[in-house]
Amino acid sequence: MAVNFIRTIIIFFFITGVFRLMGKRQIGELQASELVVAILISEIASVPIQDSSNSLLFSLMAIVVLLACEVTLSLVCQKIPRIRRFVYGSPSVLVERGKINQSEMRRQRFSISDLMENIRNSGIGSISEIEYLIVETNGKVSAIQKGKNSPATVEDLNLIAPDKEISYIIIDDGKIFEHNLKQLGFDGNWLKTKLKESKITTPKDVYYMSATKNGEVFLYPKEAK
Repeated sequence: MAVNFIRTIIIFFFITGVFRLMGKRQIGELQASELVVAILISEIASVPIQDSSNSLLFSLMAIVVLLACEVTLSLVCQKIPRIRRFVYGSPSVLVERGKINQSEMRRQRFSISDLMENIRNSGIGSISEIEYLIVETNGKVSAIQKGKNSPATVEDLNLIAPDKEISYIIIDDGKIFEHNLKQLGFDGNWLKTKLKESKITTPKDVYYMSATKNGEVFLYPKEAK
């Protein structure tokens, strides 16, 4: 029992590291080769956990080999576009210049219902508003609206909008993120001032607080129990 417990912990941290090395794609954005590697790793990892007679080292080595294959394939595909197209395929255009590409729809086994579902998921109400609809190599669908249906931008209206800043967590459930505070160039005195402005005496009374480099603050106090 203890052996399986220790093996499980080792495999958990090992596979977490492996997937970090593979990159930051979400599961729904995995290419075919990445999905195959993920499935194989899960199968290999389960063997030494379920059966302590199987070699843990052998399983870890097999996972490293899969990782090496995926990383190598990714690097080769970056360097040689022809191999990338062979391994990952090419995007498929289902709607081009407002016209449905019926032959490509049949080739991709897409029905009109599938098409409409993806259009709605893109926040678009009708196929008549679509200029292009593209199935990317990872299976996700990108919809591009016709110019007349696209929402007006700040540039279209000849307005000037300030550049957006990334917000960083400063306090999460009473805990101060010192690293983020320093990264923004602020200190404890700045934090005390901002809390005082919100009539809060201690960070423990803050449920969530974030800030940007230009000093914009969003603060949400804890609810009274």
